[in-house]
Amino acid sequence: MTANEKKPRSQSPVKALIDDARAGRLSVRMDLEKFVYLDRDCNFFKLGIRNIQQLMTQVSQQEHWGLGEGHVPDDGRDLVSSKTMVKRWREKSRGSENSVYAVLDSHFQTVDDFQTLFRAIREQITAQDQDLAAQYKQLEATLPQQSPAPQRLLGALGMHVD
Repeated sequence: MTANEKKPRSQSPVKALIDDARAGRLSVRMDLEKFVYLDRDCNFFKLGIRNIQQLMTQVSQQEHWGLGEGHVPDDGRDLVSSKTMVKRWREKSRGSENSVYAVLDSHFQTVDDFQTLFRAIREQITAQDQDLAAQYKQLEATLPQQSPAPQRLLGALGMHVD
């Protein structure tokens, strides 16, 4: 299977929870404010994953690495190791089922599944109460942006991620 082909996705472990949430069979206690921040955090992580995947695509398409991979053999001598290294890096970036790109794709899907789950729960809550629906829309429009959870945690420890 090439990197451009999609492997059929197995059933998500969160799928049953999403179905239960949409049917109103799942309950969660959470402030509406948390739903807003959860949704924003999921978008942040999905964007970060796509950015890294884009970088991995660029790595896999890199023509010249400067390692001697283009060396023309003379007298039976060739730089096999440089060609092997370049091939492995291309495959690891986006050329195998276990490439960085493929692994991140599964992470993206997991984040997307959880985002769908929490949206379904929030939609069930706000569909039954117009005041809560209006309150959610107000929060969504007015809550300040905040750093996603890992950045807040690192900041609390005196560390910073740029």
